[in-house]
Amino acid sequence: MRLVFLGTPEFAVPALSAVHAHHEVVLVVTAPPRPRGRGQKPAATPVESAAQALSIQVETPDRLDDAAVRRIEQARPDAICVVAYGKMLPESIFERWTCLNVHPSLLPRHRGAAPIPWTIWSGDKLGGVTIMRIVKQLDAGPIFLQEGFRLSGEETAGDLLAETARRGADLLATALAGLQQGDLPEHAQEGESTYARMLRQEDERLDLDRPAVELARQVRALSPRPGVRVTTQERGLELRLLRAAPAAGAAPRGELRAHGEQLAIGCGEGLLLVSELQPAGGRAQSAADFLRGRPWAAGLRVR
Repeated sequence: MRLVFLGTPEFAVPALSAVHAHHEVVLVVTAPPRPRGRGQKPAATPVESAAQALSIQVETPDRLDDAAVRRIEQARPDAICVVAYGKMLPESIFERWTCLNVHPSLLPRHRGAAPIPWTIWSGDKLGGVTIMRIVKQLDAGPIFLQEGFRLSGEETAGDLLAETARRGADLLATALAGLQQGDLPEHAQEGESTYARMLRQEDERLDLDRPAVELARQVRALSPRPGVRVTTQERGLELRLLRAAPAAGAAPRGELRAHGEQLAIGCGEGLLLVSELQPAGGRAQSAADFLRGRPWAAGLRVR
């Protein structure tokens, strides 16, 4: 089939590769280059870079205005694939073409901008990917295909992002094969919907009055970016927590303690055991390496 692909971040690259392997991707639409890095030089999105490597024509409109819609029309697609594009589609697109969207959750659970962090933060036992038809209401379209999988309870958002990107690419390829053969039934979403709002800056701070089991989910949900941050009351050392788990035990609220190869933080119930962290201005490292370089940190308090 002739396809147009809309996507922006690294999450969408496996899907673009999977689609390109079996169909003619005649046009890729992605976000414009944005300033990145220390020099703040404009850099192409991961999808634009991948499309260029595959010799696919790329458009980078600021928004999907009439000119952008005309460009899609000129491509004469049989269908449109949308994977983390990051912008709302005008009705003139999804009313004219079948728009298949890859959403990294088991819809209707976690509709919205941040389904992966909220899958972890909510303590879900299952992760998943949904291929749905785009409609006017956010993430409410009928479902073509859906795949769930059990979570270990140790995944970070980065881990789940990679897993759903891989599974989503395979499921999108399966959906397109069905669409090409005229055998891709759809059904309405069933069950109660939840909303996965965008993360806010205040989500990066721990409420140490809460139990360790909740704090550990928060740490994993925000890892590797933006990360949960704590600051020591003494010395003002800021730490970005990247991997953590709850454990039985007790310590004064906010107190740091060496706990084997991990760093324990006292909280409302139990201990928050941190296994990976990143000091401000430093690199990500294990808690054991951190404590070897800063043995004085044990005994400090964080807020």
